[in-house]
Amino acid sequence: MRASWFLWGALAIGVGVSLFLLKYEVQALENELIARQEQVIRDRSAIRVLEAEWTYLNDPERLRRLSAEHLGFGPATTQNVADIAALPYRGGVDAPAPVSQPNVVPPRARPEVEAQARPEIAEPTGFGPVLFARLQHLLFPASAGAATLPPLPSKRAPR
Repeated sequence: MRASWFLWGALAIGVGVSLFLLKYEVQALENELIARQEQVIRDRSAIRVLEAEWTYLNDPERLRRLSAEHLGFGPATTQNVADIAALPYRGGVDAPAPVSQPNVVPPRARPEVEAQARPEIAEPTGFGPVLFARLQHLLFPASAGAATLPPLPSKRAPR
């Protein structure tokens, strides 16, 4: 009889302490939630201020005025547009003769450029490298590199 009273008393004390600790943990979490909600409100207010500043700073009329004031820019005129051949040569005293535009062949049509752009990949020879490549392709298909693999070399002598 006394053991059951002791057991029930210990259980009541344990539940009371657990509820006490749970209550303060919930209060701490509620305080943290309120603090985060206030931080979100402050951040949204700061974002609105930054968007207003961004709108002011990117006003086309303001940018036009500042570029004219500090950079000397103005509206484009026909005198500002020139051919590349009309630009002065800055390389030295003796200016080279103007060069006519050569017939430009696209890089795909020239085999030497295509060979430089796409280096040849050596096929693995022997049983070891091919087996390693196949294992790599099975285990890591995204990093294996090639979609097709060479066939495994046979051990038989060719006839």
